[in-house]
Amino acid sequence: MNINGFIERFEQYSVKHKLFKSGEKILVGFSGGADSTALLLALWHLKSKYGYSLLAAHVNYDLRGEDSKLDEQYARKFCFDRNISIVVKNITIDSTSNVENHAREVRFKYFNNLRKLYKIQKIVLGHNREDQAETLLFRMFRGSGYTGIKGISPITDDVVHPLLSFSRKDIISYLELEGVKWREDLSNKDNTYSRNKIRNQMIPWIQEHLNPNVVTKLYETAEIFSETDDILESLAKRRFLKAQIKHSKDECRLSTKIIKKTRSVLRYYVYKEAYSRINGNSKDFYHNNFIEIENLLTSDGSKQIYLPNNVYVFKEYDELIFTNIDFSKSENIENEKEITSLRNRSTFEDYRIIMKKLKKMPTKRNLFEDKDIAYLDLDKTSFPITIRHRKPGDRFHPLGMQHNKKLKDFLIDEKIPKFDRDKVLIFCDKEKIIWLAGYRIDDRVVTSEQTQNILQISIEKMATKKMRAAERIAKK
Repeated sequence: MNINGFIERFEQYSVKHKLFKSGEKILVGFSGGADSTALLLALWHLKSKYGYSLLAAHVNYDLRGEDSKLDEQYARKFCFDRNISIVVKNITIDSTSNVENHAREVRFKYFNNLRKLYKIQKIVLGHNREDQAETLLFRMFRGSGYTGIKGISPITDDVVHPLLSFSRKDIISYLELEGVKWREDLSNKDNTYSRNKIRNQMIPWIQEHLNPNVVTKLYETAEIFSETDDILESLAKRRFLKAQIKHSKDECRLSTKIIKKTRSVLRYYVYKEAYSRINGNSKDFYHNNFIEIENLLTSDGSKQIYLPNNVYVFKEYDELIFTNIDFSKSENIENEKEITSLRNRSTFEDYRIIMKKLKKMPTKRNLFEDKDIAYLDLDKTSFPITIRHRKPGDRFHPLGMQHNKKLKDFLIDEKIPKFDRDKVLIFCDKEKIIWLAGYRIDDRVVTSEQTQNILQISIEKMATKKMRAAERIAKK
């Protein structure tokens, strides 16, 4: 392969996978190693043709003493000689464990900050064919599931990998033809790191004893799985939309009936899509999370599981709910509040309570459709009225029923989610429950033609009230 052959192949791969657009601002992660040097050099050759704006970013972790300083000096000189803009960040990593992962997190945080600061369109990294083979094996052993075994994607959001089709040998040959030196990172030979064990021990053993072309075969496998992943993801998105009952910023509800009719391989992608809707991306969703959700789907009763990045999943009758709210914890729960006389307004937790005495029922239509308002016979109600949550042994006489019922049984029959049952407001007078707010009044305080005094109780979330007030102000 000559110099032009390398550049043409680089360009063809980039065009095939739509990695760049003309005139884009490109940030190149530049360590000074062979891969990143070949990457930056190829983009530099194509700069005029496509109008790229190049910015190299070098991170000095100071992990290798004098060698780290020489890496930085090399990176600066390489860019200076070719009039390429470069930024350098010096970082000290204090952690003694998971140094590789910690360095990666620091590096990407820095790159993302630069992306925002300089309005970068693409972050470009120099992973090659051997990196792809290592990643595929590493993710298989870690249990990343269907998506993980496609390896490194040519493009994910704004991060691209144009060298995936090139072997380490291709890259070295190209740099030698260019007459360009590079820096060797001796830490790549340190088999303390899991990836290095795969690179330096496992793959050479496979090449010697099983298949000398294992790197190429793994690369081709990753390409097949990448295309398969795209197809499955597309099919699953349709299934996800069919199963979706409700979606908001904090919550995604899916029909378990539709999910159970979906093939297992597609369910993985449906769950990943729901997770992504709450988390903002599918990062850190692995096969073990899929297994947890599958177990939840077939379990009895209500149970909540915790996924990475504060995403919770629980089953509620025929719905599977993904949310960033931990419903197993009741926040702002007060014990109870006693109202000794007819008071126009009061508060309980994050609710505003309004009580009014009426002489006759309002005449508006659909009077009883508002579940946050109750109309009771005031003369059948005795103060003080207590607002509280459920207690063991609670019973009441639901309107429309012939007898008393355990509150617990009523909540279950009404299919009120387990995680909501402890949050239901209960209004009691001196003797009995008079209203299960939002659900049912007690038959013993129902109004009739003989009712002379009506007690109207309404509840409203404080946040809802504030939102309405803000909307009124905005309209003015």
